[in-house]
Amino acid sequence: MGETLLRKWLLADFDLEVVELTPVAYGADIAAQVWRAATATNVYAVKWSGAGTNTGHQVAAYLGDSGLPGVPEMVRTIEGGLWSVHAKKRLTVTPWIDGVRAAQSGLTEEQWAEYGVLLRRVHDAEPPIRLRDALPKHSHIDARTPTIAAEVRERLEEPEGEVAEELAAVWSQYEHVITDLCTNRPPAPTGPRVICHGDPHLGNVLVDDQLHLIDWDDVIYAPREQDLMFMLGGMGDVGPTTPTQLDAFLRGYGPHTIDQDAIHYYRHVRAFEDVVGWSHQAITGPEEPYALAVVKGILDHGLAALAVSAER
Repeated sequence: MGETLLRKWLLADFDLEVVELTPVAYGADIAAQVWRAATATNVYAVKWSGAGTNTGHQVAAYLGDSGLPGVPEMVRTIEGGLWSVHAKKRLTVTPWIDGVRAAQSGLTEEQWAEYGVLLRRVHDAEPPIRLRDALPKHSHIDARTPTIAAEVRERLEEPEGEVAEELAAVWSQYEHVITDLCTNRPPAPTGPRVICHGDPHLGNVLVDDQLHLIDWDDVIYAPREQDLMFMLGGMGDVGPTTPTQLDAFLRGYGPHTIDQDAIHYYRHVRAFEDVVGWSHQAITGPEEPYALAVVKGILDHGLAALAVSAER
């Protein structure tokens, strides 16, 4: 999408007269485009995305308006809405956070504890009944993953290009793991549900003088283990990598008896989503070699390896 059109939308929808636009490239969400947008007086993060659901923005707005530290407020449209729609994608605006991704900078022990506090506050929030009832109870990514997996398998029968050929070899090598993820899903948990971010790894945490949890597209109403799973192994350097870091996070999070069966379920589901999603990107782009490397890591020593080893 061209800058001229985006500037027009921001002026018409949000009354923002943008003087400078800078594309921001980060993450696995190829359905989204993000910009740093500067006006004469302020700087904003602008996102145009077809991913996730509307409820993610509603939750972020509820938490931000409630004054929960670490959740950016949503900038309203001229008509008071949380987003506008163009080409069937949502255009949203939040204040720009001039920080670094925690996945790049890492977190100190003190910051890990701070992150535990932040995630606990999200989980303890009590949304209005109407918002609570509107929240997804199941992952929108999980729902479409089997179809994408079938497409990947079909493409790998006759791989085109060096990356696809190597991916086919990887899928063959780890066939037992992928088959397990596809067919041997543990029972879904039935514990109490709370607001869950759905994707709270360090790639979605910005660090300046405090921590900010961003990208609420995957919000879900689920047992809190949906989020806690990301802290308990298998996520590499986008989760705790040492016992000290994990202890600091759990100390900040506070008392909770972790349901290991629920952790097992959410780890299994996420591993399948990641293997399939990154494999699809390795075939279709962008950044095919990088996506291939991610798939290898997930299967060899990451979330998939941990999910399957727990069943043996």
